[in-house]
Amino acid sequence: MTSTQPPSNDLPSLKPHSASPDSPAEHQRVAILKVATTAPFHWISAAMHDLRLNPAHALLYGALFTGACWLTYALSMGLPWFIVAFITGLLLIGPYLATGAYLAARQREAGEPVSIRAALALLSARKTNMALYAIIMALIMAAWVRLSALLFAIKFTTFSPSIEGYLGMPTGDTEPVVLVYFLAIGFFLALTVFVTSAIAVPMIVDRDVNPLTAIHTSARAVARNWPAMTLWAAVIVALTAVGIATLGIAMVVIFPVLGYATWHSYRATVR
Repeated sequence: MTSTQPPSNDLPSLKPHSASPDSPAEHQRVAILKVATTAPFHWISAAMHDLRLNPAHALLYGALFTGACWLTYALSMGLPWFIVAFITGLLLIGPYLATGAYLAARQREAGEPVSIRAALALLSARKTNMALYAIIMALIMAAWVRLSALLFAIKFTTFSPSIEGYLGMPTGDTEPVVLVYFLAIGFFLALTVFVTSAIAVPMIVDRDVNPLTAIHTSARAVARNWPAMTLWAAVIVALTAVGIATLGIAMVVIFPVLGYATWHSYRATVR
């Protein structure tokens, strides 16, 4: 049964895409649309509409992500010197865990029933480009892990500091230069991940483009719509903070909402 989308001035006409990922025509067809600064609120509104229509599927993906959050916490308690690396890794794999929400929204737009089996079949067809993109993201994570280890080599005489020693850094109980270095690296990597992944995974899922095309298009979309994308990044951070404050429980709902909203951001900015 086809569901009606909520009206939004920021959403282009919706139809599935199918194109050869490496053809020159594919690059020429990709147009970046300009959206209003307040567009993220429309994306959240549309995401809430999707959640109400398909609560079971959405909450399943949210529960899986919550489980990943708890696993990250457990690993961080056992290996506190890599806590930032684990959290960064969780943020890197987030778009992949949200793929179910992207595919559910895509199925609805195409007038198809929401089906996990159909979603898995489509992901299987996209496996090459999804895997290549995962490798790129893994390299970013590996770079952060190495930089994190280097940071602790500067701060500590061992690579195994206590959790109390690590948690002293964000509270200022460390040398200012180390704290500034820590924050600068974290901000730079967070910015890199956001710019390169803002719409990359939804685009790969939708059009099966190669990772470089997806990353380039994502960077173009962020650059052209930097006021809206800055607000969108702030919304993601704020909602993620709510999830952390509730020990991950709120992420059961927040995560699929962010997933659906990310899909709508892709559809609003790329044609």
